[in-house]
Amino acid sequence: MRLWQQFMIGLARSESATNLMQNSRLMSRFSSQFTGGKNVQEAADRAQEMFMQGITSSLFVLGEYEDVEEKATAMVNELEAILPLLAERRLDPHISVDPTQIGSMVSWNLCRKNADRLGQAVKNIDSNHRKVLMVDMEDSSVTQNTLDLYYELTRKEVPAAITIQAYLHRSRKDIEKIVASGGMVRLVKGAFAENKDVALTSRKDIDQCYRELVEMMFSEQARENGVYPVIGSHDHNMIKFAANIAAERGWSADSWEVEMLLGVRPDYQQELVRKGISVRVYLPYGEKWWPYSVRRIGENPRNLWFVLRSIFKV
Repeated sequence: MRLWQQFMIGLARSESATNLMQNSRLMSRFSSQFTGGKNVQEAADRAQEMFMQGITSSLFVLGEYEDVEEKATAMVNELEAILPLLAERRLDPHISVDPTQIGSMVSWNLCRKNADRLGQAVKNIDSNHRKVLMVDMEDSSVTQNTLDLYYELTRKEVPAAITIQAYLHRSRKDIEKIVASGGMVRLVKGAFAENKDVALTSRKDIDQCYRELVEMMFSEQARENGVYPVIGSHDHNMIKFAANIAAERGWSADSWEVEMLLGVRPDYQQELVRKGISVRVYLPYGEKWWPYSVRRIGENPRNLWFVLRSIFKV
């Protein structure tokens, strides 16, 4: 599994592979199913379409690992431009961002400056809907810096949220801190190829840890402190486990949600909506869809089936 992940991450960062695949007419079907369009207007249209189906969205501009300050600034401009458009359509001004998109590869000072600018834009947008700047988590080398960024934003009363990867050994303590302080937290299993001294490596152990962290996120203390759990998973067993815990402990449907990727298990997303579970899709858009797509396949080889089905309509 780690070799698969390492190979796919390398492929995602390959400029030649990116140019080849993004110019492929065969792959256009894939990009249209798993991304929300090439520009913000198309993405807003797709978010509106999902909303009519009972599903909210978190918009994400495709493009990672920006190592030039001007490109990071351009990304911040793009993210800022999303917010009024979403508010006008009475959709959640909910955006996701990777630290490497907004300058962390240049310097963390630049990243913090840009994150603060985005956070203030989200905070000040005129909307009665859920306003969130969701901070995505990247590999373990930047976990602490990313958490520090999140806590800095919350100290400024920015409606920020953070992503925690269940497979990291440190994640129990990170969830404990979030439960104690309150906050919105998206729990994912973890997708990077980490060493065993940093992360759990067996699927069984990761699943068990995920369940334990879910129980912490739905504790009485968590509810009292205003924790908003987000179950970031396509695993129906994990989602069912979380839904059962929420029901047993009296969490209302609007006090937590499930988040899934656009285009992955859409029928199951609708099934969850019919059951009264709040569902949000991670809705990426933009020109740089190949690196994002390959990373999704790298997270789980089974995701390759969705790719083949979308390309060849099997």
